[in-house]
Amino acid sequence: MTATKKPKPGTKDTRNNSTLWWILGGIVGLGLIVALAISIAGEEPVDESLGYGDPTVTGDPLPVYAAGQEDVSVGLTAPTVEGADWEGNPVTIEPNGTPKIIVFLAHWCPHCQADVPVIQQWVNDGNLPDDVELISVATATDRLRPNWPPQDWLEEEGWTAPVIMDDQIGTVAGNYGMSGTPFYVVLDGENNNLGRVSGEIGAAGVDQLVQVAEASIEG
Repeated sequence: MTATKKPKPGTKDTRNNSTLWWILGGIVGLGLIVALAISIAGEEPVDESLGYGDPTVTGDPLPVYAAGQEDVSVGLTAPTVEGADWEGNPVTIEPNGTPKIIVFLAHWCPHCQADVPVIQQWVNDGNLPDDVELISVATATDRLRPNWPPQDWLEEEGWTAPVIMDDQIGTVAGNYGMSGTPFYVVLDGENNNLGRVSGEIGAAGVDQLVQVAEASIEG
């Protein structure tokens, strides 16, 4: 029979204390797991389709835009797009006789976030001619990045331009050769590409795009 060792006089028996800490640790850990499970169970499921559309694109795609180089796609006919905004209202980019400025926006893009309020103020000040359309495309949507979903961001900015919601793979952006955001495309009334530019351009830049669009009417 093995004798149980007793602690020496003047020392503390830590065996019971260690056991107690193991028990307490297990209880706390189990409590955290239960609390986390309850928290997750109480969260509403995320709608993975929020912020995306289902546009239809017909026609040949434009080549990818190369910044700083001559746009080889000038004169080519851009694809026709049939899409909708987040409320289901139809929005199209089509050869309807009216020149257009198309702006592709990503909700998480800091340059888009800078251009949107400036352009909206430009519109509010009455600078968009009646004979030129301004159409936007919400693209590159990612719920893990800032300002998601894009419709909430655009509504907060008071954005009034019609918006086409691009799909999850960026079909509209890809067919227009987008290489970065914001991305601007100027089309004449027959959907022919008059020029593209990538990056933040401000009100002065939009003025220049309008001049290009209106020149196609005069020509």
